[in-house]
Amino acid sequence: MLFNQFISSLLFFLLVVTILQLVSSSTASVSPVTSPFVYTNSTTVKERKEAEALLKWKTSLHIKSQSLLSSWAGSTPCNWVRINCDNSGSVTHLNLSTYSLKGTLQNLNFQSFPNLLSFDLSSNSLYGTIPSNISHLSKLLVLDLSANQFTGAIPVSLGNLSNLTILYLSENQLSGSIPLELGMLSSLSDLDLSSNNLTGVIPASLGNLSNLTILYLYKNQLSGSIPKELGMLSSLSDLQLSSNNLTGVIPASLGNLSNLNTLYLHTNQLSGSIPQELGMLSSLSDLQLSSNNLTGVIPASLGNLSNLNTLYLHTNQLSGSIPQELGMLSSLSDLQLSSNNLTGVIPASLGNLSNLNHTISSSTNQLSGSIPQELGMLSSLSDLELSSNNLTGVIPASLGNLSNLNTISSRYLHTI
Repeated sequence: MLFNQFISSLLFFLLVVTILQLVSSSTASVSPVTSPFVYTNSTTVKERKEAEALLKWKTSLHIKSQSLLSSWAGSTPCNWVRINCDNSGSVTHLNLSTYSLKGTLQNLNFQSFPNLLSFDLSSNSLYGTIPSNISHLSKLLVLDLSANQFTGAIPVSLGNLSNLTILYLSENQLSGSIPLELGMLSSLSDLDLSSNNLTGVIPASLGNLSNLTILYLYKNQLSGSIPKELGMLSSLSDLQLSSNNLTGVIPASLGNLSNLNTLYLHTNQLSGSIPQELGMLSSLSDLQLSSNNLTGVIPASLGNLSNLNTLYLHTNQLSGSIPQELGMLSSLSDLQLSSNNLTGVIPASLGNLSNLNHTISSSTNQLSGSIPQELGMLSSLSDLELSSNNLTGVIPASLGNLSNLNTISSRYLHTI
């Protein structure tokens, strides 16, 4: 009888062990099955958080703007208009450019978008200040708030967006100075702050932006001198600082910008001479230094700019003669030297500018001598302006070859 009890106990023990093994095995097999549900729940929470932030901002916009975003409803923003998401369901691109939106950014919780890469609200009617907490968009590559009605200062905190490659804040009503912290944006390739009410100096720290290809600061109220540090921007292709209140000289260091295509410094109060180092800008196609207080001679080195299409030096106080080397600018289409104190004769070498199809303007100077007959070889020329000089002699018959000429101005030509 004891033996039977022992056997029964043993069998019961073995049965319990077997059941425990089965339960353990079953739990292990269920584990991988349940993990997608955990992941899905996490994704849903993330989508809901981003959706709530966007819907809160939507309700703060003007009524008409809200109706334009009628698809913004529910809790899955990846299905909403002008929004893109990554594979995990997180918002990466918000593009509402030219969408007739009116309102502010004050009710948009930027912390809710940890994976946002592109934020484009350009060409709307948004107003108010740019919130400093926009810097919470730590992964942002593109920030375009241009062509709105934003006011106030550029947030210093933008300097924390270390991944930013494009920053467009142009065509607003921004005021105050350019934060020197923007010089920390080491990945930046495009910086456009043009057409605002910015004051103060151009920060020397912008010279640290080694990847910058475009720098637009034109049409502001910037003052002070052009920082020589801009000459360190070795990748720069387009530099436009025109229509400001800049003073001082043109830094010779700009001659280091070997990739520069466009240099606009016109309509400022720059003084001193034109650096001969600008003749090293072999890629330059457009050079506009007009409407300043520049003095001295036109550097002969400008004749080295074989890719130059436009040369505007008018409305300065330049003196000396027109360098004959300008006749080597074989790509030139527009030459404007008027309203200076230039003397001497018009170089016959200008007749070599076979691509000149717009203007030769040398009016309102103190040029003397006769009009070179070689100008009659400029078959594509549309405007020839030589008035208000001390030119003598006869008008060359060769000018009759200029079949495309619309305007010829040679008043005060003294015939002998």
